[in-house]
Amino acid sequence: MADEFSLTKMLQETKENPTKLAIPLVTIVCIGGLVWWKLCSPKRVLIDKQLKSNKGLVSSLKSFKNAANRLEDIKLEIEEQKKKWEESKKLCYKELEQTDFLRRIRELAVKSNINVKSINPLPEENIKIGVVDAKKFSVQFTYVGNLERLLTFMRLVELEPKVSFMPIPSLVPNASGTFDTTLTVSTILLPDDLNSEAHGEEESDEEDEEE
Repeated sequence: MADEFSLTKMLQETKENPTKLAIPLVTIVCIGGLVWWKLCSPKRVLIDKQLKSNKGLVSSLKSFKNAANRLEDIKLEIEEQKKKWEESKKLCYKELEQTDFLRRIRELAVKSNINVKSINPLPEENIKIGVVDAKKFSVQFTYVGNLERLLTFMRLVELEPKVSFMPIPSLVPNASGTFDTTLTVSTILLPDDLNSEAHGEEESDEEDEEE
């Protein structure tokens, strides 16, 4: 019968001849490597895949975050433009406020000590302000007086809070030293239903977003 395996005997022989230790060590190393490859290597591959997947997810989240920040910036820009538009509308008369403009011209003439017998409205002119269809509305009246009153009236028109403008009239006096000329003052009329139209567009946009 073959001799039974004896650990004590093997250790004694290894002590006497150290080269005999190489075979067991190689065997142990091979077995350990095989165990690691079977157990650890697949997990390592899964870990690497998961890390790559996480990097892609982080990149996507950053993209979404940047897009969200940009969306907020756009919303702020839109609100700023709306605010400016609301302020701009306050600078103009509406179509139904023509008589208000006529009344205001008379008030400015009185402040300038100008006697106005009659103010004649001129035909309206269709104009475009951005995407808004507006109208240029002008009135005329005859002025007879000195240069001081004329310049005072022109200055008051210039300082009006609502859009009001006039071309420079002839500043050449007649033989008696007075000015006899026709003055033209203009303004911009916005549509009366401008607010409702804008409101309708906003509601339409909201409905499209909900769909």
